[in-house]
Amino acid sequence: MLKKIFLVALVMISATFAQVDVSGRIAFSYGTLWGEDAKKIDWGAGFVVGPEVKYSINPVLSVISGLELDYRRASYDYFVAYNPLIDPDLRNYTVTETTSFMYLDIPVLLRVNPVPFFFIDAGMTFDFNLSANNVREYVGETISDDVSSGTKTFEFALACGLGFTLFSELDLSFRAVFGMTSMAKKSVKAKHLRLQSGLTYWAF
Repeated sequence: MLKKIFLVALVMISATFAQVDVSGRIAFSYGTLWGEDAKKIDWGAGFVVGPEVKYSINPVLSVISGLELDYRRASYDYFVAYNPLIDPDLRNYTVTETTSFMYLDIPVLLRVNPVPFFFIDAGMTFDFNLSANNVREYVGETISDDVSSGTKTFEFALACGLGFTLFSELDLSFRAVFGMTSMAKKSVKAKHLRLQSGLTYWAF
């Protein structure tokens, strides 16, 4: 009896792992901030890279998850006017501020394959901030500051997208990720918004 139970358990475990696929994903990311306090923020380029797994429920439905490094950038320009009566050597100039973030993302997405070569993704991501750095550039000067202390450690976001299976092991996907929680610790209403275009290689 014990041998039969062990054999059934072994078969069930084998069947479960047979439905799990592992891949590596790399994506170009184009992001900004959105919200009441982020109206003047420009878009910035970044990237996403890391492993993903797919648990197939049936040929149409599957669950996608992973562990991805997410490099994000956002910037904005503002004008500074100086009074020549105070210092005649100073001139009006524009300051460019660029903030770079590194996050560790855990996506949890439901994938629907209405046909074998096309899929739709929808779900959420749980993002953990690893670092944040602000760079100010003006009149040939560059000032860099670590602003991690002013950035929240955790961010929750909603994600949706679509994609195509180019070959049996290669997917081309497009995702939009909308931050639902503010990225700043202070009462600043600014959330991340990212558009991603990437390739996923299903290794096994």
